Amino acid sequence: MGTKTDFLPHVNGMRALAILAVVLYHLDAELCPCGYFGVDIFLLITGYFMFRGELSSSRLAELNFGNYLQRKIWRLAPPVLVLAVPLVVVGAFVLQPDLYEVVLGTFGACCVGLSNEYVAHSGDYFSPATQDNPLMHLWYVGLTVQLYVLLPLVALLLRRWRYTGYVLLGVVSLSLYLFLEYGEELDAMVPLVTPLMEALPPYYSLVTRVWEPLLALPVLFLPVSRYVWVTRLLAVMGVVLVGVPMWFCETGSPFSLPVLVGSALLLRYGADGIVGRFLRWRPLQQVGAISFSLYLVHWPVFALWKYAMFDEIGKDGMVGMVAVSVVVAGLLWYFVETRCAGWGRALRYPGRMALACLLPLGGIGWLFAQNESMRQQLPNAIDEEEMQFSHYILTGRAKSADLNGFPSRAFQHTPLLEGNDTSVPVSYLLLGDSHAWHLHYGMDKLLRERGGLRGLYLNNSCVPAWNCFMELQGGNARWNRQKGEQLLNWLARQQNIRYVIISCYWHLRFAAGSMRDWNLRRIPYAEVRRHMEDGLRETCRRLKEQGKQVVLLRDNPFYPRHTNHVDRYMRRDLLGMDYALPQLSLDEYADASETEEPFMQSLTRRELATVLDITPALEENGKFPLLIDGKFLYRDTNHLSRYGSERVARLLLDWMQQNVSR
Repeated sequence: MGTKTDFLPHVNGMRALAILAVVLYHLDAELCPCGYFGVDIFLLITGYFMFRGELSSSRLAELNFGNYLQRKIWRLAPPVLVLAVPLVVVGAFVLQPDLYEVVLGTFGACCVGLSNEYVAHSGDYFSPATQDNPLMHLWYVGLTVQLYVLLPLVALLLRRWRYTGYVLLGVVSLSLYLFLEYGEELDAMVPLVTPLMEALPPYYSLVTRVWEPLLALPVLFLPVSRYVWVTRLLAVMGVVLVGVPMWFCETGSPFSLPVLVGSALLLRYGADGIVGRFLRWRPLQQVGAISFSLYLVHWPVFALWKYAMFDEIGKDGMVGMVAVSVVVAGLLWYFVETRCAGWGRALRYPGRMALACLLPLGGIGWLFAQNESMRQQLPNAIDEEEMQFSHYILTGRAKSADLNGFPSRAFQHTPLLEGNDTSVPVSYLLLGDSHAWHLHYGMDKLLRERGGLRGLYLNNSCVPAWNCFMELQGGNARWNRQKGEQLLNWLARQQNIRYVIISCYWHLRFAAGSMRDWNLRRIPYAEVRRHMEDGLRETCRRLKEQGKQVVLLRDNPFYPRHTNHVDRYMRRDLLGMDYALPQLSLDEYADASETEEPFMQSLTRRELATVLDITPALEENGKFPLLIDGKFLYRDTNHLSRYGSERVARLLLDWMQQNVSR
């Protein structure tokens, strides 16, 4: 990261170890469970060279902030642009639209140094996983740019008091990081953790990361013992503190402090002895030289390889991904990273040239990311009617008169009104999560066309599991007994609501780890089905006591299949590859749902609920296909598409209108 005069072989070896840990983790987390700590080492090294170079006491007085920042931008911009621009162009042809939207947004944010914030906030339950984004790793570039801006500004503004400022900044940052990573238990008493984590994601945010490069400052002042064996021992301790957490901590652990302490010891004491000889080992030096290029290259190669193959990557595939990454990284380093460093010294305004490229390119990327109509003109555009759709396309939020005192504070969402015939009262409530969310689109559309019925839809309403504690959407929405009782009590007062439609039966298939009982004890795997069936049966009984008619929708046929065939079909179609969509026969579906049949029959036999089979809306010629009339029935193998939503909603509404008219 520094000039040739700043080159330190042992630090270059540390870069090699850091990037190797990151690559191994991204290749397969089992190879290095906490390899992402390598990024923490990079941040520490960045701070080390900043405080050793431009921000040192001897050079700070001569620091020109504008020229300094331009040099840093020129250091980062050429390799990032050479990597990202071709990927953005090719992605317009081969990446799925929802994934490509995230790629465009990441690229646009990176060009203005905000990619860490974009990556942290770009994903939700229905968007492609952050891990599918081939530019996801550019979050680190955004964080680095912000460090290049913040740390010199603190030094220039405080001057004489800069060390005090750095200490305070580091203490606040570390305290906030620890609070957000380990303060979940305090959230019940001081409900700050969740909103703060949404605003300042601890893994990505500058505020919670700045303590790491600041930790490099005291490294410069660590004393060197006159006893050689002490120095050598401290270096060995550094290796242990770096290596043990990376290989023995569980994946997902935020416990990066030992790694940073160990890296600090290596920075100060790792130049000599057996550790120094290891860090100066020629292969490590070569990897360290291309470490930044390898960081930039390896993740897009891994992500695109997995995107194209879709299947699990075997050992041969892993070797291939690594080999391609190393070769491309070597080319990027030789033809771009090193060459541009030389050109930068020859050019008068290299930083301005980099900005002149970054800003318009980033602006174009961000414009396309934010404008759906513009993205529809791209080669990878997919008819939205076939597959995907956005929330609240037709429905407006219900008014207070329609809610009649609904306990909104108890839920993550306010109910949505379905249908616009204001001459009739609300007569049904649709409960559920993502499955019902998609069904809600078709219900509302058909009700607006037909009239005569109105209803409410409530998201994250797990009343079928009223006797379980569950965390939804990664823990952001919690279902507990209090919510269940409030919802049931509210329903008891709604005389006009005759039907309660439950589209959550798939909860019976939840993994054991997702649920706990009311004492927060984990429900054993063998008891999950019984526990969930008891909860749903009790819910139906209590609703029947209120005079409600419970309608339980049978699950869609493809949920038991975990492979996302729709996603695979769309990817391979964009890549020009054939893929035969599977179909379930009626017999195969009967076999798959055989274990659920006794419970369904028990609800009907006890007259606790009407079990409405939705499979006729998803069946054609004795098969359950994913595609009918050239349109997808599902947005994936779990959730309905627009077309599938309308077909299922038509079946449900026909049944309801027949019963209402009796």
